[in-house]
Amino acid sequence: MKKKFWSALAIILCVMIFAVGMSACSDNLGAKVGEVTIAIECKTILQNQNMDKAEPGLIDNKLIPSDGIILNESSVDIFEKDNVLTVLKRICKQNKIHIDADSSYVKAINHIYEMSVGESSGWLYFVDGLQPNVGANQYKLKGGEKIVFAYTCVVGDLK
Repeated sequence: MKKKFWSALAIILCVMIFAVGMSACSDNLGAKVGEVTIAIECKTILQNQNMDKAEPGLIDNKLIPSDGIILNESSVDIFEKDNVLTVLKRICKQNKIHIDADSSYVKAINHIYEMSVGESSGWLYFVDGLQPNVGANQYKLKGGEKIVFAYTCVVGDLK
């Protein structure tokens, strides 16, 4: 009887510790408000004229996926204080995808940096198919949005 009591108590304590730990992870972002989908791609690099401009390290280290997809569309929970950049950083961390971003600007994803494929190349983001006119750290999420981070090689190639 004592053994069952202590076993049950241990299980209850483990569940409580897990629940507290999980809530602590989202405390600094506020309450959950929904979810969004996010994808990361670099398909424009695969075009022949762009592959010729790509830094050798990108090709030698196989950093450009053969289909141009770094992260397939994935669902992510969002919280009150989330923005596009916090979601990107979280999903990259969860999927062990390299990201180099400061508080407002994405310099690199998957070791593919701005200007790695020409002078005007870099990362852009889209929400529901539109390119917002604010930084990713300023775009507040409501839930239900579809976010895509895409690498551009020349102005206008992502229209």
